[in-house]
Amino acid sequence: MTTVLRTEDLRKQFGDLVAVGGVSLAFDDEQITSIIGPNGAGKTTFYNLLTGVLEPTGGEIWLRRDDELREITDAPPHKVARSGLSRSYQITNIFERLTVRENLQVARIIHEGRTFDMRSRPEADEELNAAIDELLELTNLTAIAETPCDELSHGEKRNVEIALALAIEPTVFLLDEPTAGMNPTETEEIVSLIRQLNEDIDATFVVTEHDMDVVTGISDRIVVLAEGAVLADGDPQTVLRDERVTEAYLGSETV
Repeated sequence: MTTVLRTEDLRKQFGDLVAVGGVSLAFDDEQITSIIGPNGAGKTTFYNLLTGVLEPTGGEIWLRRDDELREITDAPPHKVARSGLSRSYQITNIFERLTVRENLQVARIIHEGRTFDMRSRPEADEELNAAIDELLELTNLTAIAETPCDELSHGEKRNVEIALALAIEPTVFLLDEPTAGMNPTETEEIVSLIRQLNEDIDATFVVTEHDMDVVTGISDRIVVLAEGAVLADGDPQTVLRDERVTEAYLGSETV
């Protein structure tokens, strides 16, 4: 296995509040890792540090790109994304009035740095549309490619957001509550999609999730955060049998 993302003593304080307190983790390319913990455990802050939304109080962040780990600790969000770290959010973030295909065209054009190329016509760009067709097929969106996004179901919109994040060709893909608000059928479909994508593309998936059925069904590894620190880290069976985890989280409604 190859390390694709690493943090070393990563810290974030807001005044006297320690939101992330010295987290050192390495994420490998062959694993789907789930990060769990109660509200206030530091999961969202940790994601915001990784993606450049927040500046760390201390520590380092390293991301693999072109077969080399490179430090991105102080990089702004757009440079982090271009370096290969992509993220989806709990709330869908798409252009509702555009079709699925048009949303993906926008994401791909921005990723390729052609935002201000006024001569470019997406519908006439064979290379662009070949890439979009591949994304649509990978994320099971081909049948609704020409549908405006405001006509999609919640589950379909989540698929579109995953496709948008994949449009930048990430090395690491952070998913924030990917099944939030979904019914059981949609949840099963998303879990299956993530598993399939993990096999089909060269990207590493890191997931935050409250649904323990999803966590156990999708994870090769589970990291438990508590009060901004790592409480447990390992394979699902080992972590979920850890008495500290059982007592602190699995007996409560929020995990």
